[in-house]
Amino acid sequence: MILWKMEKRKISELKCYEKNPRTLSDRENRQLSNSLEKFGLADKPVLNLDNTIIGGHQRISILQEKEIEEVECSIPSRLLNEEEIRELNARLNLNGGSWDYDILANSYDVGDLLSWGFEEDELGLGKPEKPKKKIKYTISLEFSDQETMLNYIQKCEEIAQESSAKMKVKG
Repeated sequence: MILWKMEKRKISELKCYEKNPRTLSDRENRQLSNSLEKFGLADKPVLNLDNTIIGGHQRISILQEKEIEEVECSIPSRLLNEEEIRELNARLNLNGGSWDYDILANSYDVGDLLSWGFEEDELGLGKPEKPKKKIKYTISLEFSDQETMLNYIQKCEEIAQESSAKMKVKG
């Protein structure tokens, strides 16, 4: 088992893990920035011994924008290999939980949840969908004479009867 300890590192000396698959939208970036502004760095970045960032790329990026020079990080007791880095990076970025909406509804203020970054649709507050209009299809046929039209109608009726009989046999 790998043991972890907390150490301060200079942000300028940290290296991004080039295979980090996680990105943030502008909205998510603003939410993270607001959270860091209000609560500080409660969730510490994870580095390898060589200062490669394994988890916390976006947090470090925001701290860098805010001209923070040092950051407390979680450091392993030994150098992790590439396979371990890839797995840990994926595990740290995996959204592994879901919300208990009953608790959110009964224990939290909706305005707070929205200001913290929830979307209205996530909370079931989105605008109800408009009922879809029924689409009516129209077919126009032209026949050269009445006999051709009657033959066509008769053939359609035969096909409809055959289809109905097949459905009764299967059903």
